[in-house]
Amino acid sequence: MTRVIEPTRRIAVLDAHRLSDRAVARIASAAASIVVLSSDALFDDAERFRELVPGVELVDGGLVRGDVREAIVRAADLGCRLLAVPEPIRRRRFLHLAVNGAIDAAEHGHPTVAVLVMRPHEVEGDVAVFSNTGEASGYGLAFALEIAMRRGVAVARILPKKGLYVRRTAEVGHRADVEAGEAGVKVRYRKVARPLETVLRGQYTLAVHSVLDVIGSRSARAGAGAPARIQHDPNVDAVLWLLRFFRGDVLLVADGVRLRQARVKAAEDDTPLV
Repeated sequence: MTRVIEPTRRIAVLDAHRLSDRAVARIASAAASIVVLSSDALFDDAERFRELVPGVELVDGGLVRGDVREAIVRAADLGCRLLAVPEPIRRRRFLHLAVNGAIDAAEHGHPTVAVLVMRPHEVEGDVAVFSNTGEASGYGLAFALEIAMRRGVAVARILPKKGLYVRRTAEVGHRADVEAGEAGVKVRYRKVARPLETVLRGQYTLAVHSVLDVIGSRSARAGAGAPARIQHDPNVDAVLWLLRFFRGDVLLVADGVRLRQARVKAAEDDTPLV
C-alpha cells in the first residue's frame, strides 16, 4: 500500500523569484523534485534553484497565465499535490483564485491540492491543524503530520468545543496517524471555543486549514471557464484571516472542492439555505 506521508515529494513552485532564500531552502528540504512554474516570462526561476539547491531535480512546468488558479491545475496535472507560492500581494484576490483553482482541479479528477504560502522567515513552534467550523480533511491532517515530521516538531490538533466534527477522506487521515506514530511524531489535542483565535494568538510554525465545499455560483452569462463567485464561506474566511495575521507559513488544503448553491430565502419561503 502506498504511504500517505512521504519523506520528500514532488513539489510545484510558483514564482520562485519572489521567495526568500530561506523559503527556498525549506521547500528544497521537502522536495524529491521541483516543478518550476512562473507567471512572468522575464524571470528564470529554474536558474535560482540551480544556484541555491543544485542537487534537487528540476522540471520546467512552463508559463502560467492564470496566476495561482491555473498553477494549481497545472501542478496537479504534473503529479504534484503541493504547490508552494510566495506571500500574496492581494490576499482576497489570491484566495478567490486559489479556491477556483481547487474547484477546477477537483473537476479534473484530482483528489486534493494543497497550497503552501511561504513566509520569508520561518517561525518556531509546532504545526497547528484546525477547522474553524468542525469540517476538516484527512489530507489536511496528513500534510500537517508530514511537515511536522520534516521540521522535527509536534502537531497541535485544535478542535472546536461545540459542533459536529466531520472529516472528508477520513481514511487518509487514519493512515497518516498510523504512519506518523511509527515515525515518532507527537500529536497534542486541544478543544477550544474559538480555534481560529487560538491559532492566531499561539506560537506555531505552520497553520493548516481545510477548504471543502464552498457556497458560490458561476454566472450564466459568463463564458466557459469563468471563475465562480464565492460568497462569504467560513472556511475560506478563516484562511483569509491566517494570510493576514498569522506569522508562520499557511497551508490551504482543498479536498475535492465543489460549489454549493445557496437558495435565496424569499419572504414567503421558510426553506433554509443549503
